[in-house]
Amino acid sequence: MPRYVPKAPLSDHERLAYDERVFGQVNRLLHLAQGQHDRVLALSMASFAEECLGRLLQTFMRDVKAADELIEGFNAPIGTFAARIKLCHALGLITDAQFSDLELVRKIRNEFAHTWDECSFEDQRIKAWVGAINLSPMSGSQDPTVEDKFREAIAGMLIELELIQERIANGYGRLKVIAFHVTPNKPGIPE
Repeated sequence: MPRYVPKAPLSDHERLAYDERVFGQVNRLLHLAQGQHDRVLALSMASFAEECLGRLLQTFMRDVKAADELIEGFNAPIGTFAARIKLCHALGLITDAQFSDLELVRKIRNEFAHTWDECSFEDQRIKAWVGAINLSPMSGSQDPTVEDKFREAIAGMLIELELIQERIANGYGRLKVIAFHVTPNKPGIPE
C-alpha cells in the first residue's frame, strides 16, 4: 500500500494508525470489490469516489452549516457526482487528469446504473472509456484486463484524493474568510 510520509518521522504504531485513518476505507472498498460482478464493481468504485469528493469539499470549505447543506441533503447543489467533480476541478483540488478520469468513471457508472440489461467492461463504449483512463503509477499489473485497469486506476486516484483531504485537514489549505465590510473612516480613528 502506498504511503504518504509526513515531515516528522512516525513510530511503527503511529504509521499503522495513520495508514488506517487515511487509507482504511479505500482498503475496505478494494477488499469488498474483489471478485464482484462488473456492475457492482463500477457502481461501488464510483459511489466511493463521489463520497470521497464530498468529504474533500467539506474538508476544504469553511466549517459552517451552509457548507454541509451544499453537499448533503435533499436538493443539495453539490450533491451529485458531476457537480462534485466539476467543483473540485474548478477549486484546484484535483488535477486536469483526475478531472478527466473522474468524468470517465461517471460515464461508466451511468452506463451500468441506467440499464437493466446485461452490461460489462467488455462492452465497446465502456471498454473505450476504461482505455482512456490514466493507469495509476502505483499499478502493479503488466497487462491488466479492462476490469483490472478500472479497479487499479480508480484505486490509485482514490488514494490520491484521500491524501489531498488529509493534507487539507492538517492545515494545508482550508478556506478562510476573505470577505470584509466597507466602512467610512471616522475622524480621529487611525486606519
